[in-house]
Formats: sequence, C-alpha cells, structure tokens
Amino acid sequence: MMECRTIKITLVSADSLPDVRLFGRMKVYAKVSIRGESRTSKKTPADMVGVTNPRWNFPIEYTISESAVRQPGIRIAIKLYCKRTFRSDGFVGEVNIPVKSLFDMGLQAEEILSYQVGGTAEGRLNILYSFGEKVLVRKPSGWKNAVGVGFLVLLGGALLLLGDKCADESGDVPALPVARDVHVVQHEEDDDGDVFYDVL
Repeated sequence: MMECRTIKITLVSADSLPDVRLFGRMKVYAKVSIRGESRTSKKTPADMVGVTNPRWNFPIEYTISESAVRQPGIRIAIKLYCKRTFRSDGFVGEVNIPVKSLFDMGLQAEEILSYQVGGTAEGRLNILYSFGEKVLVRKPSGWKNAVGVGFLVLLGGALLLLGDKCADESGDVPALPVARDVHVVQHEEDDDGDVFYDVL
C-alpha cells in the first residue's frame, strides 16, 4: 500500500487574454495535465460568451502519491486554447504551477489565486485548489520492477507512474517554466521520462 492524496484544481476564469482570432469570437478552454504528460490530460468546456475573459468554474481532480506532493519538480501544466471550427485550435498561453507551492500555502485556497499567463502581455488565470486527506492505495503489480520512479497519478481507475526526470530538485525540467507573479484576489461568488502503466 502507498500513501496518496487528491488534488483538486478549479479553473475559475481568465482575464485580459489576447484575441488570437482574425474573425469571429474567442471561445477559450483550458487543457490541464501533470508535467504535460498526455495520459493525465483533462480539459474544461469552451466558454462561449466571455471572449477574452472566459469563465469556467470547472473542477479537475487527480490523485497523486504523497511523495509527489512534496517534490518541487511536479507541476500542474495549464494551457489555454481558442476553439476553432475549420482550423486547429489556437494556442493562447500557459501556466505551470508547482504542486508543492500550493501544498506549502495550505490544504486549500482561502481566496482565488491569480497567475500570469505565459505568452501573453496581460493575461491572468484564476484558480482555486484543495488537497484531500491522505489515503492508502494498492501499489500496481509491476511496482517492484519499475525503473526511474518519479510520481504516481491515479487517473480513471488506472495508476500512472511517470519517470523521475520530472522530479529533479535542481529544477532541470525542460519546457515547463515555473509560474510566477501569483496574486490572491477576492473570491467572486457569482455565477521524456518512461511511463509505467497498470490498471488497478
């Protein structure tokens, strides 16, 4: 058995995003993953009315090993896209948030956190987060044979073991800049490492 806990990220909204369309209205959605690993990817619905100030209030949840919560190299990657009909979706910007930085602030956000959206001049991404209590999860059958252990993600009934290149405390994690310039804002009440995969 191993200790794990859930982390829930609520994508609340974004503000002041650049308009990447030449014609029509922006319809922005967020794609979330851990360290950019495609098997952990989840996304919000596209906001159809907010244009450059989309609102989602959409929760996304993962269960990860307790050790991963405390490793500086484990990051939540959030990429914003503009949905298109006849062309591939347009990239708007991204935010990469170390899980440990959230855990160090407490088990849950008391107010909305606002992050600068990388690749934009003034874009902000607003989130809430919370961590669950520690739970015991059965280790996968191939655990003892796994090489380069990094961290575990429980996703849709499957346990993902992602390689340790993502967990280098020296900060050597290519292509994932750390999110900076974080602010707390008032809460609005209105509306390549190896991958080991095993099914629980």
